[in-house]
Amino acid sequence: MFIQRLREGSDGILAKILVGLIVIVFALFGLGSITTFLAPVPKVAVVNGDEVTQQEMEISVERNRRIMLSQDVNPLDVNEDKLREDVLQSLISRKLLTQATDKLDLSYSDEQLDEEIVSNAVFQVAGEFSKEQFQLVIGSAGFSPLTYRAEMRRDMVLGQLGGAIGATAFVTDTIVTRASSLSEQSRDVAFLRVDVDALIPTIVLSNEDLQNAYQGALSDYATEETIDIGYVELKLTDLADEVTFSEEELAVFFEDNKDQYATEERRRFAHILIEATEDDAALTEVTDLHGQILAGGDFSQLARDNSDDTGTAAKDGDLGFSARGGFVEKFEAVGFQLTLNQISEPVKTEFGYHIIKLLEVEPGINPTLEDVRAEVEPEFRQSLAGDLLVTQSARLGELAFESTDLKVPATELNLKIKSTGMVGRSATDGIAGNAAVMSAAFSTDLLLDGNNSDVIEIDPNYHVVVHTNSHQASEIRPFEEVIDEVREKLARARATVLAGQQAAEMVAMLETGSVTRYVADQYGLVWEVVASVKRSSPNLETPIRAEAFSLAKPDENAKSIGSTTLADGDAVVISVTNVENKPEDAITAADVALLSRGLASQRGYVDYEEFRKSLANDADIERFQ
Repeated sequence: MFIQRLREGSDGILAKILVGLIVIVFALFGLGSITTFLAPVPKVAVVNGDEVTQQEMEISVERNRRIMLSQDVNPLDVNEDKLREDVLQSLISRKLLTQATDKLDLSYSDEQLDEEIVSNAVFQVAGEFSKEQFQLVIGSAGFSPLTYRAEMRRDMVLGQLGGAIGATAFVTDTIVTRASSLSEQSRDVAFLRVDVDALIPTIVLSNEDLQNAYQGALSDYATEETIDIGYVELKLTDLADEVTFSEEELAVFFEDNKDQYATEERRRFAHILIEATEDDAALTEVTDLHGQILAGGDFSQLARDNSDDTGTAAKDGDLGFSARGGFVEKFEAVGFQLTLNQISEPVKTEFGYHIIKLLEVEPGINPTLEDVRAEVEPEFRQSLAGDLLVTQSARLGELAFESTDLKVPATELNLKIKSTGMVGRSATDGIAGNAAVMSAAFSTDLLLDGNNSDVIEIDPNYHVVVHTNSHQASEIRPFEEVIDEVREKLARARATVLAGQQAAEMVAMLETGSVTRYVADQYGLVWEVVASVKRSSPNLETPIRAEAFSLAKPDENAKSIGSTTLADGDAVVISVTNVENKPEDAITAADVALLSRGLASQRGYVDYEEFRKSLANDADIERFQ
């Protein structure tokens, strides 16, 4: 392959020219752009002429895999084919909806986007937005700030589309009243529980049973595929400790940014506001108040009793501290000419007539470098480190590409080669918890060809290059090692089947007229009874309650019979009697209004899904996998 030959001959003229071009691309377009300039982007689908790229697909697959693993799904239980099919279908659907929003000219402004990000509690530390937390969270999900904003903007625009479609849905009052009556229905529920744990000791298993179960589910007893990831890292914090600078350079930086360290004069005003009227009543009133103040009247008391600014009247008219620009022009023109405790003449603004009093002055500060050195030095150091990070990151990418391991990049840039130790795809700690790192480390380029990765941006201030040091393939553990696991799993599986069979037998007996107590006695069980159960009752397990309300309403003095299986494998036989709907004349207008919104929302969701399906039906979609 050309790239492999280029690696082997990287000291040649052609290689040096190409590396030089790569560095330029890094500088102009960012570290992630290199593949764009060197190779065509493979696609997995084309939707009405718009491509869904392989890169989009892989990032989304990895993101969804990590979501599954975070929910304690066993990595070996992940059906890769189904995962990829679901992700591809989702990407196609998203592309169709995005095309629809483009046609409708829907948009979401940068200001709205910033507000959403800043107010998101996930990106906050101690209640305040944290840039570092933002970068950490989105980085762990495989996003850069730019790609996250683009994805979030699409989500918001698609939300507008869904909201617009949902807002057109409605449900008639007749349907709502009937639904409300049904939703408040009550049922008496009795049930028998067949306990799987109680049945397990009755299950007899031969060695042949265990061997067959083991051979039939070998993947259940496989070890996780693991790798040891070597890596070198560039951190802004580390570089900041390394940079040096002269006093003259620091002074130049301070002068260039002096405004950031200066503070304006701030003044604390109080005022009495009389809102303007069409006649001269307001002017007459404010003139009278001004005269009272000049005659020795208490400004604070007069503000409390007369000011139309209700927000400040209770505080004696106190407006607090403000620099220039905090008030309308006419107010400031007078206020910033006052001396301490001086009272102004009445001032007319668009809000009415003001009498202004200057309570306090906080002088502005134009500090010297020595005054704010503790702030300036770290910021200058960070600035220099940022420039150094860009330079060294570009050089690291160049060296990583030219080298077959991490020794040369580490030596030239004075970096320490670190290792994660053996980790699997489900790892969550350190750099192994980063989707981009794991995708690269498990890629053919690193795993089989032994190359270094490109520079991976964990966050804007933290870059790494990784190398797969060693690989341990997934292995099937021997039967002797896992026999207890096999026995436990098979015994539970058979006990679960037996529980289901017993439940089916009991249902058949009840449906043919057997007495409920007789049926329970045959299996050594006792009926549990819960009266007047409603759909939202918390005193009954959800699967039992759901099955009970799925059964048909029984005839008078009869019962409806059904069964269900719980998450732990227990089988439950259910009997429903005494079904009562809430009388329609007992349903209030508030009940109708509340349920109407919920039903309309559900109808809106159905309409949205139908709209999405219509887009797919009318689309020209070509899939490549």
